[in-house]
Amino acid sequence: MTQSTTRTTTPDERLREPPYSFLDADGERVTIDTATASDADALRAMYGRFDPTDRTQGLPPARRDERDEWVDTLLAGRSVVARRDGRPVGHAALLESGDGHELAVFVAPDARGVGVGTGLLRGLLGAHRSAGGGQVWLAVEPSNRCARALYRRFGFDVAERGRFEITMTRQV
Repeated sequence: MTQSTTRTTTPDERLREPPYSFLDADGERVTIDTATASDADALRAMYGRFDPTDRTQGLPPARRDERDEWVDTLLAGRSVVARRDGRPVGHAALLESGDGHELAVFVAPDARGVGVGTGLLRGLLGAHRSAGGGQVWLAVEPSNRCARALYRRFGFDVAERGRFEITMTRQV
């Protein structure tokens, strides 16, 4: 009789420092790279295409001037961008907040459900770990089951459950 062993991948084993690329579930090549100030205009354009129903917790801002300032704030922290054919289809950032870093992840509506969010988290948390890591937290709407499942796969635990948002945390 032969025993079979199954090895489970831990959340930290999923982390990878950018740049890297992968094939998404649609078979398209996605590149994850560090976002820089030179990405600002392309990210503003990506965020400008978000429909009001695609916004969560009021983000990205609907007004162009507020959105432009918000993109600059995100780029001032550690962030990564996901590109298909050179065009941004996702963006994730860590912003210093108290004794930790707040995580923000956004995937363009036409790129959801194919692995872009996973790629963004893998790259951003990998870069954060390489830079010394620390506490990471996020707020997610209770109704956003897909995002909550993604964050759990990356080792985030519920720290606080509110009526309008759930706070999740993890050490990287």
